[in-house]
This record gives sequence, structure tokens and C-alpha cells, in this order.
Amino acid sequence: MSPSSLVVTVLCAAASTVALPVHADAGDFGAMPGLWKIQVRHVIHGKPGAPEVQWHCVDEGADPWTTFAAWTPAEGKCTATDQQRRTTSLAWKLTCKAAPAASAHVDFDSAKHYTGSVTLEGRGEITKVEGDRYAACTSPED
Repeated sequence: MSPSSLVVTVLCAAASTVALPVHADAGDFGAMPGLWKIQVRHVIHGKPGAPEVQWHCVDEGADPWTTFAAWTPAEGKCTATDQQRRTTSLAWKLTCKAAPAASAHVDFDSAKHYTGSVTLEGRGEITKVEGDRYAACTSPED
């Protein structure tokens, strides 16, 4: 195959790849498995409160929606809708029984750190979250 034929073949393959819909699986999400420290802060009158710290072990290939988007506003039971996922972010809408509509997001600035928040319609930001990966998991009890 000549060099020009090879270039045309590669460009055609790249163009067909771009045109196809992208299916994101758990393995392509930009977060490392391991032990994560999650700090959730409820925002009252524009000021974040003391963090509620949670630790959990994230397995390789874990579903990002159940791992990194499991927190919801304190106002009550909410249902996630309009979920949008990219390799380094999650965004969704929340429909809550005891609160107005809300939106939420999680954004990774590296494979070991993320920030996110929940914004309630008419009230602004009500929850902030930050996650840091600390180490590999050492046992199922982590």
C-alpha cells in the first residue's frame, strides 16, 4: 500500500468513527478505582457548612452513576432524569417530591479528584461535593 493510500484509509476510518454514536461504558470513565474520600457540604444562605465525610471503595469498571452521582439534596427523595455523561463529567436533573426541580453535576479535573454541586430552582446551590482518591483498596471492607 502506498503512503497516500494509507493516509486516505486512515482518514476514512477516522471519519467513520466520528460519525458513529458513542456508547460510554463504565471502563471509559475518567476516574481511578480505589479508596475515595467524599465530602458533602450543605449550603445555607450561600455558605457551605461543615463537611459530612464518607469513605468508599470504587471497583474498577464501577458504574459512575451509582458511584459518583449517588448523593441528592437533603430535602427528600429525588429521581434523576436527563442524565448526560462524558468521560470526565456527569450532569443530571433531579425531580424531588418535597422540593422544586434541581440540577446536579460532577466534574473531574483529574482521575483522582472531582467537585460537584446540586442547584435547586429558585434557591441556588444547596449542596457541594468534593471527592479525592487516597489509595488502592486493601480489602472488601474498605
